[in-house]
Amino acid sequence: YTATLSNKAGTDLVIKLSNGESITIAAGQKEASITIDAPSDDVYVDAANLSVTVTGTTGGDFEKLDVSKTAAVTQVTDTIDTTTVTLTATPSVAEGGVVTYTASVNHKVTGSDLVVKLANGQT
Repeated sequence: YTATLSNKAGTDLVIKLSNGESITIAAGQKEASITIDAPSDDVYVDAANLSVTVTGTTGGDFEKLDVSKTAAVTQVTDTIDTTTVTLTATPSVAEGGVVTYTASVNHKVTGSDLVVKLANGQT
């Protein structure tokens, strides 16, 4: 996030943000930035917007400081974690023998059991 002033700060200006972070614009400067980490990937939660507003300021030595009430909004895009199921079978078997089918996935199964239904109706 970047905070910008129309005039240079006379003293250090601390800008408090609604996400608990703060930005300090040093005396004699008009701008400062901070970086924050985006939320980590969650397979159960889709992407969302991060919205941050200024909740307060201290310092700066301004006669009048007009703070924008407009939120800074960041769109967090969802990363789709595609899981692939691979089916393998016993390579060869004698007549009357048993064929074993094995289903494998390339990501850990979480939350509940994964059931693969075969074309013959078996699971």
